Amino acid sequence: MPQQDSATVSRRYYVVISVLICVHLSLGIHTAICKTVTHDEIWHLPVGIMNWQTGRFHYDDLNPPLTRMWAALPGWMFGPQVDAGSDATEIATTFVTGHQDYRRWYVLGRMMNLLFSLGTILVTVKWSREWFGEGAGILAALLCCTEPNWLAHSSLVTPDAGLMFAFIATLYLLQRWSTEQTWKLALLLGCVSGFAQGTKFTAILLYAVIVIVWGSKLTRSPGTRGRFSLQFLSVLMVSLLTWNAACFFRGTGTSLNSYTFQSQAMQTIHSSLEAISSLPVPLPESYMTGIDRQRWVMEQNHPVFLDMEWSVSGFPSYFVRTMQYKLSHLLQTVVCLGVVLLLFGNRHRRRADALVVLGFPIVLLTGVASMSSMQLGVRYVLPLLPCLILLTGPLAAVFTRRSPAVRVALLGFACVASAIPMLNHPHHLAYFNELAGGPVGGREHLLDSNIDWGQDLYLVRDFMDSHDLDTIGLVYFGTMPPTTAGVSFFVPSAGRPEPGWYAVSVNFVMGRPHQIHQPDGSHRTVDFNEFGYFRQFEPVTTVGGSIDIYHIDN
Repeated sequence: MPQQDSATVSRRYYVVISVLICVHLSLGIHTAICKTVTHDEIWHLPVGIMNWQTGRFHYDDLNPPLTRMWAALPGWMFGPQVDAGSDATEIATTFVTGHQDYRRWYVLGRMMNLLFSLGTILVTVKWSREWFGEGAGILAALLCCTEPNWLAHSSLVTPDAGLMFAFIATLYLLQRWSTEQTWKLALLLGCVSGFAQGTKFTAILLYAVIVIVWGSKLTRSPGTRGRFSLQFLSVLMVSLLTWNAACFFRGTGTSLNSYTFQSQAMQTIHSSLEAISSLPVPLPESYMTGIDRQRWVMEQNHPVFLDMEWSVSGFPSYFVRTMQYKLSHLLQTVVCLGVVLLLFGNRHRRRADALVVLGFPIVLLTGVASMSSMQLGVRYVLPLLPCLILLTGPLAAVFTRRSPAVRVALLGFACVASAIPMLNHPHHLAYFNELAGGPVGGREHLLDSNIDWGQDLYLVRDFMDSHDLDTIGLVYFGTMPPTTAGVSFFVPSAGRPEPGWYAVSVNFVMGRPHQIHQPDGSHRTVDFNEFGYFRQFEPVTTVGGSIDIYHIDN
């Protein structure tokens, strides 16, 4: 009888997890279908197709190619040929303006990216269940599947969801390997950590975590030093091999002297390694040129907005504040309670593991991101989400031991609380929690990809259709050409605009400088606060949380 009861519980567990995953994928697919191609997304897909067509990665090396190539698979196999251009922007513009069915390939690419989200959920739930039981697994699934920032960035063709999956998969295998010390897990860890390097440059931080966990384990278990250290070296070698394989080994072995670096950071590294700069570098050429280009971009001034203040050097508290405003109150509450129980409860074994394998990456990624001047959105710390959700396990374990009535009541409360952010569906990118003021008040705290990434241009077109507008004054923060999306527009003049209808991206309403599209297809730079005068008008509505619609009478 107990065995039957246990089997029934397990069946119910898998049914609940499956239902939550289905809900997540349904929300993600609907979001992928509804939203306009976003700011960075527009070039990721066609460049990914170019990577497949040519086997080369120099078209846009600002990010490693793996995630964009994954999203581009349907387009490469069944879609149109992509023409080369002088840069990624030209490739993207030619792609969307030259193919009427461009939207289909972006939607399919977004659905491919949702598989990264699915993988992240499965790893997080499995890990939580192994550490804290089935109740923790269910809570983890509920939080993963309904987290709005998770949904928002998993429904786009960008590297962020791929990095999140690779990050948590690497940490999970690292924890398993450090405990079991088998060759199979060592080889898997090497493969996945190498795969992670092909998603985003941020993944380089994983090597610091691997070294720390290896050193910590050696200190606690000196008897396994020789075998464990040999496996550690194998992890690094397999990781390096996978890393290069992700770029087809193109340019691997090029000497450091062969590169001409733009960034101060890479020039400094080159100078410090002058004595061995003629030796081959065991990394793909596109990775070296890409990280140099990224460092150069990050060394430039970027306008960063936080709590109604602007800075070009960033804010030390930016990402802590971002999580304060962007994470749901349910997630914030259960993470805090879970951490308290982990630190002061009686699970000593899990405490040590969690502090090293989860706590260190959380602190490391938050610290590194906070020191950067390129603070443009929660997406830069997206890999923290599954790590934080894992920390809720001790709380779930405590409540699992309560009476059935208490468990049902708590689960019902959690379901209702997790459903509240979903009321904003499909506008997850612009989500802010209630204390931050929701999407309307969120603009007073954060801008850029936290709220307005060009995702709602189709809603402007729908608004024009419903109000019989032939044209509209448009100031759009996005890279999608408005005319390609079916929006006929003009750019309002400086100063007080003429009477009429206007659609203005929240970023520009709040004064952010950037570039805008003009009706003839060209671009021009918007000065700081150039369209801030729209703040003196009350918008008729805000579509998707990211674009204000104004009607000015006189």
